[in-house]
Amino acid sequence: MKQFKHELLRKNLLFLYSIAGVGALGLGLFRPILPIFARRVGASGFEVGLLTSGYMFARAIISIIIGKFIDLSGRKKIFIEFGFFFVFIITFGLLFVKSYHFLFLLRFLQGICAGLIWPSAQIMVVDEAGVSYRTRALSLYQITGKIGFLLSRVILSLVLLASAFIGLDEIGSFRIVFLVSTIILFMGFTGILVIPESRKKIKERRKGKPPYLMFFLAFIFGALIGLNSISLVYINEQFDITPLGIAILLLCVDLMTILWIYITSYLTDHIGTKKSLWLIIVPCIVSSIMLPFTPYFIIFVIFYIALKMSISSFMPISRSYTSGVHNEVGINIGILNMMSNLGAVVGPILGGLIYDSLPGEFKIAGYSIIALFLIPSFAMFLYPHFVRRNTRPQPI
Repeated sequence: MKQFKHELLRKNLLFLYSIAGVGALGLGLFRPILPIFARRVGASGFEVGLLTSGYMFARAIISIIIGKFIDLSGRKKIFIEFGFFFVFIITFGLLFVKSYHFLFLLRFLQGICAGLIWPSAQIMVVDEAGVSYRTRALSLYQITGKIGFLLSRVILSLVLLASAFIGLDEIGSFRIVFLVSTIILFMGFTGILVIPESRKKIKERRKGKPPYLMFFLAFIFGALIGLNSISLVYINEQFDITPLGIAILLLCVDLMTILWIYITSYLTDHIGTKKSLWLIIVPCIVSSIMLPFTPYFIIFVIFYIALKMSISSFMPISRSYTSGVHNEVGINIGILNMMSNLGAVVGPILGGLIYDSLPGEFKIAGYSIIALFLIPSFAMFLYPHFVRRNTRPQPI
């Protein structure tokens, strides 16, 4: 156990964890206000969803290209450097947005940068981590990202409070947030330059079928992730919660999910993917279905937190599993990111259309509709003919 703890905190892994933390801090700072900002510059509910879809579509296309290129060349760090360099420049451009179309363009370009950064960083974590603790290493990578998001909620709250204190209007306070994000991302870029390149070669694994069903689950979870912007607009408009209140709510959500991510990852390393998926998918289905039937804010928050905990736990488990069933780690993780991002393209469009079409609490029913697809796909994953023991390098 002590050896596992030591291996999880090796220097190269700590560097990689820091990438997730800084990136989440810089990009997460303005994410809660972006849907509201889009509404203020004239976006409809559908266009708010399309904003996330454009971002995720760009990220999806780049992810699979980068994954394949990493398998061929072995180079990873350079993509992270380029991604961070351009994303801080693009984020600076948010200060000058006065129309939805310009905002959409910048968000699309940010998606390209994200496609460069995150698959490359995840593959580097897989390279550096041992098989027996790979899921936990990926969970710590995600947890540091969550900590970055958590800190971003604190900073966002402070910036909004300071902006209100000095008398800035809502749009003016949003532009201050964009400026602070730009500074953080620039600091992240300078820090990345000192991170060593990972040149560790993955040992040859037995060939097996690509994990198609896990890719499909990634698509569904990606669609649920993509509904985040719609949910923030819903909380703002349905329950009349201010941007400051939303930032505080997201802070509480992040605190709850950090512990749950590590618990499910720890269990996955010990009991396998199949059993741990029960702890993710069942709460996800139940909470998603219940959201439109909760007119009271407190009850809504309970189901919302359960949903976010379930969605967040899927990332390390799925990345660990797909990196162990085939010897082309880059393309597997690239496809997994692509499917998740494509799901996040479809989810916001569907969610935006539902938000504009249905009344009251049913505006949030996009979660319920998408989560229903988890039922047959999860059943197929558990069915033994779809996951053969003789093609798996790890117990599931």
